Amino acid sequence: MQKIENYALQKFMDSFVAELKRENEDRERHGTHKLIIPFVIFTLYQSFNSNPEKYKELIDDLEKWSDYGLVIEKSTNDYDGIIDVEISLIKYDEESEEDYCEYDTPNYDYRLCFSYDERNYGWYECTPDMEDYREDKQCCGHGCDASFCSFSLHKIVNLGGDTWHGDEHDYWEFEDEFYANDKELEEKKAKEDKERKIRNLKETIEEATKKLAELEGVD
Repeated sequence: MQKIENYALQKFMDSFVAELKRENEDRERHGTHKLIIPFVIFTLYQSFNSNPEKYKELIDDLEKWSDYGLVIEKSTNDYDGIIDVEISLIKYDEESEEDYCEYDTPNYDYRLCFSYDERNYGWYECTPDMEDYREDKQCCGHGCDASFCSFSLHKIVNLGGDTWHGDEHDYWEFEDEFYANDKELEEKKAKEDKERKIRNLKETIEEATKKLAELEGVD
C-alpha cells in the first residue's frame, strides 16, 4: 500500500492500524467478532491520500499535539455504525523535572465515526469470462451489491464543566426541592421507594425464616 504523502496523516494511519490490531487481539481473547482492518481504513486512506487539503486543521493539530492518543469504542453514531475512534490531543513536556510528566492539551478533541455504506445495485451473477473476475471472490466487483465503509470526522469542543460544590446533605436538599416541584416524578419516586421497601422486607423475612428453620432443626 502506497504511503500517504502527508507525514502527519501517515503517522496517524500507522497509529490507527496499530490500535486496530490491539483491538482485535482483545476481541479474540473475549471471543467476539474481530474487525476487518482493511475494510475499516480503506475509505479513510483514500480520502487522506486524495484530499489532504480537507484535513488541514486536523493535520495542524496532529503536528502540534504530537502525543495524541487513540481509543476505539463501540459505535454511538447510528445503527449502521462499526466503531468510533476518540482522538485525544495531548503534548507531554519532555523537559519536565517533576516525578510525573507534565502535559498540555486543548479544550477540544476529535472523533472518527465509521459506518457501513451498503450499495444495493441489484443482484448480479458474475461468470469467470467477465473482465476483472476473481476466482477467490467469485465476482468481478463491478455493478454488484457491495458493502463499503464510510466515515465522518467531528471536532468535539469542551465548552466547560464543573463538579458539585457541597456535601451529600446539600445534594439531598436539592433532590427534595426538585421532587417537590415535579409532582409526577415525586409520586413515581414515592411508589418506587415503597416497592423497594416491600421487596427488602420480604427478603429480610425470607432470610430470617430460613435461619429460624435451620435453628429449630438443630437438636
